[in-house]
Amino acid sequence: MINSIENLSLDQVFISNGQLLQRSLHGALSNVVSDAVPDSIQTRSTSITTAQWTIKKPSETPRTLPESLEAYLPQALNVAPRTNEYLVAVLDALSTLLPHVTWINRQAQPGQDDRFVERHRHGLITGPGGLFECSNLTLGLALMAPDTTYPFHHHPPAEFYLVLSPGQWYREDVGWWSPGAGGAVFNPPSCIHAMKSTDAPLFALWGLMH
Repeated sequence: MINSIENLSLDQVFISNGQLLQRSLHGALSNVVSDAVPDSIQTRSTSITTAQWTIKKPSETPRTLPESLEAYLPQALNVAPRTNEYLVAVLDALSTLLPHVTWINRQAQPGQDDRFVERHRHGLITGPGGLFECSNLTLGLALMAPDTTYPFHHHPPAEFYLVLSPGQWYREDVGWWSPGAGGAVFNPPSCIHAMKSTDAPLFALWGLMH
């Protein structure tokens, strides 16, 4: 459910697309069947629609994609899967929200190859820096240039990805695998994981469940 901040005037189209994203993301994750996706992703996806999203005023000058990545976003959106009603609705909602999104990158940690730093960005939807406040879900978009590896890493919150492009994914108990466009990935708390693009941009919607 999305609440608006008192006395904050927002375009109703913006509000309705946030609500559409909540509903359709839950439906898309619940619809996924994969050996690499445990039942917990379907169970936890319920929290997406029950979470309270409080609308923030979009930044008038959001941090945009660097020129080197600009062309990959429309390319990824054009070929993203629309094989069921939930994926269609997710992409429709994103098309309205994307112009307001701030894009950030992750810095390399000691010992990591830093070539990925300028070849990826995260678009923030909920949580710090996002379009919506939400206490139990940080939601964002991942975009990576072709032939890019996002380093092995881990974090306390459990994490899911709704995969919207080809790509390779790693989880320490599974190894590398390809969920395929329209598939999903679930990373339990503190597990080691990574991802890499192939000859096409990697594009996915991710969530950290606090």
